Amino acid sequence: MKSILKSKKKLLLVVMLMMITLTGCSVPRDRSGKTYVKSIITLKEETVEKKIVSTDYNEEVKKEYKDLKDTDLITLKPTSFGDMMDEGWFEGLIVFPIAQLINLVAGFTDGGIGIIAATLLIQLLIFLFSIKSQVASQRMQTLQPELNRIQAKYAGKNDERSKLMMAQETQALYSKYKINPFGTIVITFIQFPVILGMYQATMRAYSVVTGKFAGISLVNTPIQGFNAGHYAAMVIFVLMVLFQLISFKLPQWLQEHRKKKNHVKEKKYAEPKNAPKGMMGSMNMMMYMSTGMIAILAINWPLGMSFYWLVNSIARVIQNIIIHKFFIKD
Repeated sequence: MKSILKSKKKLLLVVMLMMITLTGCSVPRDRSGKTYVKSIITLKEETVEKKIVSTDYNEEVKKEYKDLKDTDLITLKPTSFGDMMDEGWFEGLIVFPIAQLINLVAGFTDGGIGIIAATLLIQLLIFLFSIKSQVASQRMQTLQPELNRIQAKYAGKNDERSKLMMAQETQALYSKYKINPFGTIVITFIQFPVILGMYQATMRAYSVVTGKFAGISLVNTPIQGFNAGHYAAMVIFVLMVLFQLISFKLPQWLQEHRKKKNHVKEKKYAEPKNAPKGMMGSMNMMMYMSTGMIAILAINWPLGMSFYWLVNSIARVIQNIIIHKFFIKD
């Protein structure tokens, strides 16, 4: 089990480093937070005031728009799939459809509703493709007492035979509950490119660049919104962090509720003295680390991204409740 947890920790660290690296290497905005005019993704021909976009992309773009006043309109041509594929497969296959979905829905409402609709659709698809992994993740909570029993049985035994017996009993336990201990990692790999794609889409979709939600610009960061006196921006940020934490903790809470409901009395080995250093402690540590990392990154992300993450976390909370109610047997 320790080796499994170490592998998961390494994976989480790698994913976080990749997220920071990739998002840092392909930010379609200048230092002031304005999106480059040539990076905006549109569903149809649109216009945008020069003052809300950045023309400081390269010398050619600067020259093209240098004579325009801040209030002058710049015409944007519809963005095609071919245009995005010219930038790269990631932009064409992931960023483009997400951004255009946001634009499509926002055409009937606003950018915020567009983000909500795109997020819910994406989460539904992820749920359908990764439901087995998510069920396995919650089942891991169920078998934790039995894992603790095995660990307690071989505690302090470092000989090869004991290690082998422990591994065999652990594997037999996974087989009994039909769980692949690495299956939960599938969720991370599915969500990772979507998160990066949404990050790009919330900065490049025309309806987000030019739109607002509840009177708040979706391209400003929570810090910018706070400095401008738009405290609703900080409310969205705080709710995002809160629901992110709830979405992580909910499976544990549901498991505790299930035990109380069924009057399950755990034996001493189910709660060993070194529990905080055990599997549950490691899971909690990863949970708090990932939430903290998201909070640090999100404080300087466009508010549209924080809004996405808030809706995404609420959707995961609902998914956990559905899995608990309909897929996890008491």
